[in-house]
Amino acid sequence: MRMILPFAAAVLLAAPAVAADTPAEKPTQAQLKSAQETLSFIVSAINSKDVPVEMKNGLFGCLYENSLSKISTARDAVLAKNKGKVDLKNPTEQLVVIAEICGAPLPKAAADTPAAKPKGR
Repeated sequence: MRMILPFAAAVLLAAPAVAADTPAEKPTQAQLKSAQETLSFIVSAINSKDVPVEMKNGLFGCLYENSLSKISTARDAVLAKNKGKVDLKNPTEQLVVIAEICGAPLPKAAADTPAAKPKGR
């Protein structure tokens, strides 16, 4: 019984610190949907065979270092500023937006690689 009391006391002492980290307002349904979409794009990219490892690492690091709400809010702001320029139904364009926000390295275009450049005679 003596072991339980110090543990319970430690939990009770830690509780106010944890409660202080919670946001003051509950997220709206739109914010939750945006966060879900953002996380879905990041997870899909990390699980994809077509996404380079450097980009996966950048996205994972971004998610580790930043809150999902911060990333999704930034994504929403970029999409709002570029209304009509980013195809919301194109997951690649959405991923590029998130990667740019996160500073994740983007894959080089095929034309940028030396092997893809046309060779002269």
